[in-house]
Amino acid sequence: MELIKLEKVTKKYKLGEEITFALDNVSLKVNEGEILVILGPSGSGKTTLLNCMSGLEKVTTGKILYENKDIAKYSDSKITKFRKKNIGFIFQTYNLLENLTVYENVLVGANLGKNKTSVMDIIETVGLKRHKDKYMHQLSGGEQQRVSIARAIAKNSKVMFCDEPTGALDEKTGKKVLEALVEINKKYRTTMIIITHNPGIQYIGDRVVRMNSGKIISDTINKERMEAKDIPWG
Repeated sequence: MELIKLEKVTKKYKLGEEITFALDNVSLKVNEGEILVILGPSGSGKTTLLNCMSGLEKVTTGKILYENKDIAKYSDSKITKFRKKNIGFIFQTYNLLENLTVYENVLVGANLGKNKTSVMDIIETVGLKRHKDKYMHQLSGGEQQRVSIARAIAKNSKVMFCDEPTGALDEKTGKKVLEALVEINKKYRTTMIIITHNPGIQYIGDRVVRMNSGKIISDTINKERMEAKDIPWG
C-alpha cells in the first residue's frame, strides 16, 4: 500500500543571481511498511529530499502526498501537528535528555503519541532492557542512538526518517543500531526511510534509491534483505 508519493518535486535556492536546484523534478513512491534506503554522495540532495518528505522544509514546486493528502500545501502550524502525529526522526546526533534515564527518555516519546505503546517492550526490542535505569553519560554512542530510536518509536509514528543514523559510529556499533531499526520494522511495521552515504546499508532495505545532483538516478528492489550483521561496511 502506498504511503507517500512525491510528484515532480523541486527545491531551489537563490544565491545572488545563481539558482541551485537541490531537488530537480523528483518523483518517488514509498510503500507502507517498507525499508527504503536513499544513497548518494554529499551534495546529492538526499538530505533535502528527507527534509521535504517529512515536512521540515517547504518545496518550491510539486506535491508531497501523504495518504493522498498534499502536505506541501499545509501551513506551518498544520505541518507541525502533522509531524507530531505521524513522523519520527532519528539523526546522527542523539538529542537525548542527559538528566533522564533510558526509560524516562523513551517515556518522553511515548507521551507525545496518542496510541500508547509499552515503553518496556520497545526498550527490550532495541536491546536495552538491562540499561533502562542508566543515564546517558553511562551509555556508549551506539546505546544512546538506540535510545533515540526507542524514543522515536514510542511516539507510535507511522514513518521513521533516519538521517545518517550510523554516521558517527564504528562498524560493530553501527550494525547493532541497524539491527534495532530492522527489528522495529519487523515488529511494528514502521515504514523506514534511511538516508546514508554508506553503500553497505542498502542491503538491509526492501528498495534502494540512488541520487546525484538533485535527481533520482535509479530505484531498485532488493530480492531479499541481508542481515545487518552480514552487510559490507563503508
